[in-house]
Amino acid sequence: MSKTEIAVIAAWVGLAAIMATTASYAKDFSIVGQTLSIGADSDLNYTTGTEEWEWELTPSAGVTTLGIGLSVATDIDMLELDEGDIFQGLDFTADYTVPSTNISLYTEVSTDSDLEFGDVTVGAMVSF
Repeated sequence: MSKTEIAVIAAWVGLAAIMATTASYAKDFSIVGQTLSIGADSDLNYTTGTEEWEWELTPSAGVTTLGIGLSVATDIDMLELDEGDIFQGLDFTADYTVPSTNISLYTEVSTDSDLEFGDVTVGAMVSF
């Protein structure tokens, strides 16, 4: 491998690291005393074993009311936009953080591209 090829690979890895570590940004709106958040995440990564690039954009919207967060999101494969299978379905989530604890209770359900609902996941997550 030449020095030029190594420099190009290092530049791509640096760019990928910067984009992959970019925080998500959301804009909050106050509607009828509730907070509506609209935003997106961008994840660009490279896997060495399979030598594949992946870039996903995840737009989302959510509202929090009475301590319960309701959100919807979808994943878009940015590297395959020209292949026509852009919409993969929606992910719906409801979560509640128990006051004065690090415990979050949640429910998730997803749809496919035809908006057919799949399995429902119910769980609890402890943060420490």
